[in-house]
Amino acid sequence: MNGSSSDNTQAQHAVAEAVQLTRQSKISEALTSFETFLTPLSGGTIGDRRVAAGAFSYYGYCVAKIRRKYAEGVKYCDISLRANPLDPDHRANLAMVYLERNDRAKAIEALNAGLRLDRRNRRLHLILESIGRRKPPVIPFLSRNSPLNIWLGKRRTEKR
Repeated sequence: MNGSSSDNTQAQHAVAEAVQLTRQSKISEALTSFETFLTPLSGGTIGDRRVAAGAFSYYGYCVAKIRRKYAEGVKYCDISLRANPLDPDHRANLAMVYLERNDRAKAIEALNAGLRLDRRNRRLHLILESIGRRKPPVIPFLSRNSPLNIWLGKRRTEKR
């Protein structure tokens, strides 16, 4: 790309399409498009860099999902969060990266942060539903790790 306006417009469209592909779970296709257009776009005008920063969380999720590079995925999600901290989709993408690396606690933390921004965000709720919520401890004043709570919790589960 030579930095012309039409090249930047093409890159913006390609990145927007890659975001859509990610949302449609066509992760491999999205990753290819991101890797072709995201780097040139992030070096363009201020507007181009904003578009790129907004797309980095989707790219981060793709990298984590396909390449299993979780630290890199988190890094790209953080770039998007710094560029636009009020967009709950970036929190959802970060949560998905954490889920890919089997870090449920961090994923829930990211989802809850997103829900504080937008209580009705459907995607955040769907992700939370898919991973499930823990039931409260049987004896609330004891820690969740208390042997008694663990034993009673298992008994509660067996009865169902």
